[in-house]
Amino acid sequence: MALLAVLQPDARAAARVLSALAGTHKAVVTDHPRRGRAQSEISSIRRMHPTLALIAYADVEHELDYYDLGSLGVDGLLVAGVHDAATIRETIDLALGNAFAAHIAQELEAEFGAIGAQAMAWSVQHAATDPSVAQLARGLGMAPGALAVLLKADDLPVPRTILLWGRLLRAAAYLSRDQRTVEETAFNLGYSTATALARAMKRHTGLTPGAVAARDGLDRVQTALVSGGKQPRRSTRVAAPLLLSALLAGCAALGGGSGGIDRDAVERVLEASPMDQVHFGVLVVDARTGRTLYSRNAHRKFVPASNQKILVTATAISLLGPDFRYETELWATGSLIGTLLDGDLVVLASGDPSMSDRFWPTGEAALAAMADSLVDKGLTHLGGSVFVDVSAWDSATVGPTWEVEDLRFAYGSTGGAFTIDEGEITVVVSAGPAVGSPANVEWWPVGTPDYVRSRIKTVPPDSSTRVRPSYLPESRQLVLEGQVELYATDTLSFAIRDPVRQSVAALGNAIEAAGIEVQGGAEVAWTEGYRVGRGCLSGAVRSCPNAGLVLTMESPPLSELTAQILERSQNWMTEQLIRTLGDELGEQGSWSEGVDVIQDFLTDEVGVDSLDVAARDGSGLSGYNLVTPRALIQILQYMSAGPNAGVYRSALAEPGEEDSTLENRLLDLEDRVWAKTGTISNVNSLSGYLVRDDGTELIFSILSNGSGLPASRVRAAIDDVVRVLAR
Repeated sequence: MALLAVLQPDARAAARVLSALAGTHKAVVTDHPRRGRAQSEISSIRRMHPTLALIAYADVEHELDYYDLGSLGVDGLLVAGVHDAATIRETIDLALGNAFAAHIAQELEAEFGAIGAQAMAWSVQHAATDPSVAQLARGLGMAPGALAVLLKADDLPVPRTILLWGRLLRAAAYLSRDQRTVEETAFNLGYSTATALARAMKRHTGLTPGAVAARDGLDRVQTALVSGGKQPRRSTRVAAPLLLSALLAGCAALGGGSGGIDRDAVERVLEASPMDQVHFGVLVVDARTGRTLYSRNAHRKFVPASNQKILVTATAISLLGPDFRYETELWATGSLIGTLLDGDLVVLASGDPSMSDRFWPTGEAALAAMADSLVDKGLTHLGGSVFVDVSAWDSATVGPTWEVEDLRFAYGSTGGAFTIDEGEITVVVSAGPAVGSPANVEWWPVGTPDYVRSRIKTVPPDSSTRVRPSYLPESRQLVLEGQVELYATDTLSFAIRDPVRQSVAALGNAIEAAGIEVQGGAEVAWTEGYRVGRGCLSGAVRSCPNAGLVLTMESPPLSELTAQILERSQNWMTEQLIRTLGDELGEQGSWSEGVDVIQDFLTDEVGVDSLDVAARDGSGLSGYNLVTPRALIQILQYMSAGPNAGVYRSALAEPGEEDSTLENRLLDLEDRVWAKTGTISNVNSLSGYLVRDDGTELIFSILSNGSGLPASRVRAAIDDVVRVLAR
C-alpha cells in the first residue's frame, strides 16, 4: 500500500481518485494552491513523507505547462475531465514508478556513484516498457558504449543486466509494497507468464515471488541484486584514460553503432579442420543501426532445420496477435428436454495445440474438463452422436516432404484439427511373469480399445529392452514388436499416426466417463456437407437454425504457445500453427495455405526477397526448406522493431533456461543471448539476439549444412563464433 498526495481543485476530483484507488492506496487530499504556494507546499509534504508519490490535478483554468512535472516537483498528472478509473490508476501507477525510481537513485548513489544510480533509476522507471540498451543510453544522454564503460567503473554490470535488475526491482515493489499478485505483476511487466517472472526472480535473487511479497521483500531483492559481493565504491571522478575510452566509445556508437567484429577470430573457428568442410552462412548486424558487421554467404540458401520456426512464429504473432486464442466450440443440434439432448452434439475443432501436459495434467484431462462442463450445463443423456467437425482442415497428417523414418518418433508426430497429447502415445511396457511370456502393455491416451497390438516378448535379464512401432493403415493399429527384460519396466513415446480418430474416440470415452449416456457414439466429420444433426451440415453448423452454442473452450494466448514452440523447439505445435495460419488467413487449414500466408507476409510486410525463402513445413523437419541468413536477419529485425518485440524475444531460448534448447549452451553468456536453435541430420543453426560486452546489441544468424559430423561438434563451433561476436 502506498501513500499519495493529491493536489486538486474540488471535492468531485478527490472522490473520483479515491474511488479509483478502491482501497489499494491511501490518499492525502489538499486544496489547489497557486504556483508559489504549490512549490512550498510540495516541499513541506516531501519533508514529511520522503517517499511519497505526488499527483497534481490540472483543471481547465491553467495551461498545462503550469504543471510541468520538472518544475512543480510532482510525480504524476491527472487532467480535468478524466473520469474512468483505469486511466486514473494508470497515472497513479506511473507516479509510483517515478517516485520509486527517484528513491532508488538516492539510495544507490552513495554505493555506486551518479551514473550507476541514474541507470538503475531509469531502468526501474521504464521497466514496464521492456526498454532496450539503446533507449537506456539515450535516456542518460550518452552512447551505449560510453555507458557500458562508466557502469564498469562504478562496479556495475553491462547495461542489459541493469535493465533486468530494474525490472526485478519494479516487480519486487509491486509484490511487496502494492501487494499485487504474481500474475498481475508479470502482466504489468511484460512477462509471458507468472512462471517466467518467478523463474527470473529465483535465478537472479534466489527468492521466490512468495518470499518477495513479504514485508521486507523489496529490501531483500535490492540487496541480492546490487549489494551481494559488491566491491568498495570507486571515486565518481573518471580517470583520464578511462574518460578518453568512454568518449571514443561514444563517438564510435554515434558514428554507426557497434564496434567492429574480430573477423579473424570468426574465420579461425570456421576454417579450422574439420569445420572447413562445412557450408556456413553467417550474417551479423548492429541492432540499432542495421549496419552489417560480418557476412559470409549471407545471400545463399541453406536448410534451416528448426530456424524455420522463426518464419512461422513471427508471421503468426504479427498477423494473429499475441493474444490470439484457439476456440473449441460445442454446439447442440436438437432439442434439450430436461437433462436429455434429443439430437447430436457437434464439436467445432480449431486445431488447438494446448491439450497436452504442457498446459493440462494430460491431454485426456483436457477432454475430461470439456465433458465436466457439459455435466455442469445439466446434460446427462445424449440421444444422438458426438460429431467432431474437422472439415476446416485438410485430412492429411503427414508433412508433404518428411522422411518416412521420422514418422515413428515423437518428434515426427502428426496432427489435425482435433488432436490431444501433441500427437504422441505413451506406452508403458513391463515384463511378463517368465521368459518367453508376452509383455504387459498399457498406453494413453486411450482411444479405440484395440488401437495398440503388442508382439513384445519377455527375455532374460541383461538382454536389453528394444521396442519398435509400426503403423498398419489398413487396420488403423499401432503394432509394437520387440523385447523387454525380465523384471524390467520401460516407458516409451511414439507418434500416434492416427491422431484425429484416436482423439475423437478419447473424447467419447471422456463424455461417457463423466456420466453422460451417449446413444450413437463419437464420429469424425472429415469434410464439409456431412450430416451432423437435424438439418445441420459440417462446415456450416454456426449458421444452422437448429444449432445452439453450448460452451467454448479457449487455449492459452498465442504468446504462451509461441514460448513453448521456440524455447523447446516443439515440432508438432509448430505444424499446428502453420495450418492454423492457412485456416485463419487462407482458404483451408493445410500446409500449402499456411506456407502461402507466410510467404506473402515475409515479402509484402517484412520486405524479404521472395527468392530468399522456400518453405515446405513449419517445424523445419523437412530437408526441403530453404532460407538465407539475410532473410532470417530481416525477420528478427522486423520483430525487434515492432510492437511485439518483448513478447517475441522472451519466447526465444536463453542460456541456462530450464527445459530450453539452450539450457546447457553458452552459459557464460547468460542473460545476453535470446536465440532459436536448429538440428536435423547434417544441419545445425542458431539465430537471434546478442548483447556484447560493451552493452551494444547484435542480431545474428549462423546456418550450417552438409557437416557429416556429430551435431555436438558443429554446435560447439557455432557457440565459439557467438562468443567471438560477444567480445
